[in-house]
Amino acid sequence: ARARPCPEVRARARARALAAASRAMPFVDLSVRVDAGNPHALREHLVCCLDLGYRAVALDTRVDATDRNARAELLAGLEPLRLDVLTQVAADATSLGARPELVVLRRCTVRFAEPGELQEFAKAHDDVIRSYDILALEPTTERAFSSACANARADIITTQLGARPAFRLRAPALKAAAINSIAFEVSYNAALMDVAQRRNFFSNAAAATRAVGENTGGGVRDDDDDESEDDLELELDVQMRRADVHDERRKKNAFNGGVVLSSGSRQATELRAPHDVANLAFLFGMRDENARAAMSARAFRLVRRARRKRARERRAAGDK
Repeated sequence: ARARPCPEVRARARARALAAASRAMPFVDLSVRVDAGNPHALREHLVCCLDLGYRAVALDTRVDATDRNARAELLAGLEPLRLDVLTQVAADATSLGARPELVVLRRCTVRFAEPGELQEFAKAHDDVIRSYDILALEPTTERAFSSACANARADIITTQLGARPAFRLRAPALKAAAINSIAFEVSYNAALMDVAQRRNFFSNAAAATRAVGENTGGGVRDDDDDESEDDLELELDVQMRRADVHDERRKKNAFNGGVVLSSGSRQATELRAPHDVANLAFLFGMRDENARAAMSARAFRLVRRARRKRARERRAAGDK
């Protein structure tokens, strides 16, 4: 009988496959907090993303669940980008020697303190939320965090890593997030701020990656890879499918909550190249292959799954 490789050998093989898949894929920044109403800042931000090697970005609209003006902010976050701005972005990127192709996604991040607040918000603005590509939740209390982890509609959970933690990341809640294929976001912009925020960031990021677990490394489940007309652009989708070949066996053991890395940048100067982010992630406990996947293969799978989820929601609601 053929001997089966030991767990250590299998783990090393998975790590090599993950690293190879990540190197073959473009990078994505899942949180760019830019003001679309400021054309100059938007152009500078997007050009910097292209110059640093990102092929896709998610423009992040952040609202508070109790804000009366939330609907206006959500609608503003869905406004099409001006053609003249996009043309100038492509021209500037070309002059810098960067590939002038960028997929722009739309993300909605909802901050809430009580589960009831989120329920009321979702009920009042459901039609607008369905129009976004990604839905992220930012709980500010432990009750809200447990609710977010159990929310099957969410794609990402994010917290303020630059501040003192308001609650602990408990295993049962993280397990619920893993079952629902919800990723935990680590935004590195707090590491670029003052000393107090940097100290809090590294402490909180290390606690988050430790709680999620190294073996799940930030994986998002691979059990929903059916075809969809609402995928990303064809070229990126082909690259994602090519990367999926490397971890086909993981589908049988699909139980990953995981970590994704993003900038959370509010201006171009807060952006960092993917390889620099991977080095930063090493300082709070992530392996290099997991950090790279958290900005490439894993992030694209999360986006693909999120877009399918929104498409199903729109079909169920009878949207065109």
